[in-house]
Amino acid sequence: GVDLSYTYEQARDLILDAFKPLGPDYANVVRRAFEDRWIDVYPTPGKRMGAYSNGSAYDVHPYILLNYNGQYDDVSTLAHELGHTMHSFYSNKNQPYPTADYSTFVAEVASTFNEALLIDKMLTEIKDDDVRLSLLMNYLDGLKGTVFRQTQFAEFELRIHQKAEAGEPLTGDSLTQLYGDILRHYYGHDKGICHIDDLYAVEWAYIPHFYYNFYVYQYSTSFTASTALSEKVLARTPGAVEKYLKFLSAGGSDYPIDLLKAAGVDMTGPEPFDKTMAVMNRTMDQIEAILARRK
Repeated sequence: GVDLSYTYEQARDLILDAFKPLGPDYANVVRRAFEDRWIDVYPTPGKRMGAYSNGSAYDVHPYILLNYNGQYDDVSTLAHELGHTMHSFYSNKNQPYPTADYSTFVAEVASTFNEALLIDKMLTEIKDDDVRLSLLMNYLDGLKGTVFRQTQFAEFELRIHQKAEAGEPLTGDSLTQLYGDILRHYYGHDKGICHIDDLYAVEWAYIPHFYYNFYVYQYSTSFTASTALSEKVLARTPGAVEKYLKFLSAGGSDYPIDLLKAAGVDMTGPEPFDKTMAVMNRTMDQIEAILARRK
């Protein structure tokens, strides 16, 4: 029931404030994006819906398409797209053309990193329980959708490829059965945690990402990587900011797994997932504390 509304100017100031931990150079480039019209802000007739950042023109700064409506989700979306923009800006600035483009494996790191900075800033300053509860639930729902749901998709994708490799037919009925089994397992259907209706088992049929082989798992890995990195920056770990900015500047100059390792997160070990689960548990603790005060 909480309606958080922000003018575009308020969103700009909030985002610039949230990004301060990354230092003045980063903030100055973001300020340029606002002041020099890198961003197509408002909905207009005939304009494409949604939001995205395009940094594919090597010798021109990135552009952001936005459809800003003044809600908190719009502020978070703007911070997210500025993450992509800054990744492209730093990569294009510091890399020759052949190595400027970064891999899909790291494509969602900078964007979700910025979301983490924004939510941290909001929760640091806002004391009202209703607003905090709304923000915390919003973050928790996003974590569930990005980490657990995308991993669930990835498991389904892996299993259908394994079936194909084993020579098993991939019929609509068999895919529905497989997806339903995975869905029930993830949501604890058989343990009475969350009932999954049979109708949900056909959900696989409308998810276009399955046509882009082994794409979806990278949403989850990017989120856990960005969580680990943002936790280091917010904790003021020595060298964390410098390593992160170097990562943004590296483009595709090395294997993505090695770029992340140099930035301070080892994706071959449990640390990124463990840090993400720690943040998730911390978020749930804060939610439960607010709900307990209401009793």
